[in-house]
Amino acid sequence: MQKNSLFRLDSSVDDAKHSRRWRDRFAIFCLISASTGALLLCPCDLPGHDAHAVLPIALAILFGGCAAAFVYRRLRHRSDITAFLKAVIAMALVVCGVYAEFAVAAYCIAWLARRGQ
Repeated sequence: MQKNSLFRLDSSVDDAKHSRRWRDRFAIFCLISASTGALLLCPCDLPGHDAHAVLPIALAILFGGCAAAFVYRRLRHRSDITAFLKAVIAMALVVCGVYAEFAVAAYCIAWLARRGQ
């Protein structure tokens, strides 16, 4: 069997796409986790009533927006969806991810608090 440089080039391109895809997924997960962490640092239950809650909420929105931008970039190549729906889907995925992480974190914190008594 002959070794052709064309096949090696295709393999390196596929490897680059594969590593970029996993890097993007990891960045999305990290940004969603950072957004959840910023929400967990919020010093009160009602963010609108405390001036100290502005910075963690702003950070959570910033990290969530960056994660939505990454998801939107991943959906950019889909031609069967309009740009508006791509943006809505990206934001919905990020909101669901943050909510799921926040719910699990709140449950774990409550379990640890009960266990420490």
